[in-house]
Order: sequence, then C-alpha cells, then structure tokens
Amino acid sequence: MLNIIDDKLQELGITKNYKGYNQLKLTLMLALEDETRLLSVTKSIYEPLSEKHGYSYQTIERNIRTVVSKIYKENYSKLCETARYKLPKEPTASEFIAILVSDMQRSVV
Repeated sequence: MLNIIDDKLQELGITKNYKGYNQLKLTLMLALEDETRLLSVTKSIYEPLSEKHGYSYQTIERNIRTVVSKIYKENYSKLCETARYKLPKEPTASEFIAILVSDMQRSVV
C-alpha cells in the first residue's frame, strides 16, 4: 500500500520535500486501514498522529492543506481526474483525503 500512496502523491506533483508529505502518507494509511476514520478526521486520524509523532494536530492539518493547495493550483486537471468530478473549489484537507482514499481503493480492486 505504501507504494500506491507514494505513486499517487508523485502523480499529483507532491514530492518528499514537502513537510506534509509524510504526514499525509500516514493519514492515508490510517484512513485506508479503516475508512470510518474519515467520519472524524481530527479525532480519529490527526490527534493519534500528533500524539505519536509530536506534532500538534493543527500542524498536521495545515501541512496537508498546503499540499492540497499546491495540487489544486498546479495540477487541477489531475486532481479532478482522481476525484472523478470537476472540483468547484479547493477541497478541504479531509475532503482531499477522502478523494485519495476512494481513488486508491478503486485501483486496488
């Protein structure tokens, strides 16, 4: 699953030099393990990661938002292709995570 996540992020133009890269990767791993975590991203994903890795959950979300913003601005068409619909505005961090989880679940099946 790690290779699928790395491939998808690189496909969207995100490389490992972004602070949010590894945080997003860990977030996606947790969401893929149990997609019910998407119902409460802060409580079920950001907070456990913040406790384990020593970041505040706000920092994790901000770093992921930075990644989302970059993709939206620089690779909008690929993001829409991944989402399978035209995005009327920049997705929130949790919406972006849900988009990627759905896409990766489709590619595994």
